[in-house]
Amino acid sequence: LADHLFISAFNIVNSHFIRATDTMLASLGRSVQRAARSAEVSTLWGALHRATLSSSAGSSRPSASDESASSTGIPKLIVFGGRGFVGSHICQEALSTGLHVVGISRSGTPPVGREPWTQQVEWVRGNALEPQTYQDHLEGAAAVISCVGAFGSQAEMLRINGTANVTAVEAAKAAGVPRFVYMSANIPSVPGIDMLLGGYINGKAEAEEAVRSHYPEGGVILKPGVIYGNRVVSSSLTLPLHLAFQPVETALSYVQNSKQLSTMPVVGALFVPPVNVHAVAKAAVRAATDPAIPAGDVDAWAIQQYK
Repeated sequence: LADHLFISAFNIVNSHFIRATDTMLASLGRSVQRAARSAEVSTLWGALHRATLSSSAGSSRPSASDESASSTGIPKLIVFGGRGFVGSHICQEALSTGLHVVGISRSGTPPVGREPWTQQVEWVRGNALEPQTYQDHLEGAAAVISCVGAFGSQAEMLRINGTANVTAVEAAKAAGVPRFVYMSANIPSVPGIDMLLGGYINGKAEAEEAVRSHYPEGGVILKPGVIYGNRVVSSSLTLPLHLAFQPVETALSYVQNSKQLSTMPVVGALFVPPVNVHAVAKAAVRAATDPAIPAGDVDAWAIQQYK
């Protein structure tokens, strides 16, 4: 039973990798709060963005997004998997801070529902495994956030979670992008999980190592547990995941040593707090835009601080 619970929770952690997704519009109060924070984030971008534009000024084949961002002076953020559950929230959060957002996916189309904010994102068709399909868009970018991942056969999970992200990291580094944020996951210590999700786990590990190796000073790895929120599956179906997991997050906030308890075998996963998708998006954008955020891992407890 314990194994079943943990595997189920682990699957939900990665619901953001399902392609047919959309987002809720933020409440008026949250919008006001984000607007107030926009000036601060723009200031943080200053020196980083000027250095990026300087290094890419000699490019002989600038992309449309590069020309747009350069001409307006607005920093450009690349989001791989931007139409997924978490990726779309990241795009929306980035827009609220005044960034030029380029969402790259295999379809190159907006999320299901096409909320008004999606018209402000430059949606690009590209495959993370094939740098030639997106490398022009990396020129002049100040940061990249990758939400690429998938379930499937062991080989497929290793290829998408590992090789695809490693390729994106290497392409970003070659293009001179100074910061890279990778959306990984907290891996529960459950006996036998390697047998079921070995490709997924090993792929994530490969991607994390690539970020640490190529971005020792500008690479940030987010490792949340369960991510909840209103996940739009189709125009007629929305899953209110917060109804199930927000109470769990609240309950765990009263457990003073939950972080220590989470390291225990088998039952430890029960003490990793679920996190709101909005908090994850804020943490990702902040990690990409703020050079003061140190390189390294950001766990679920740290992500909670962005609520």
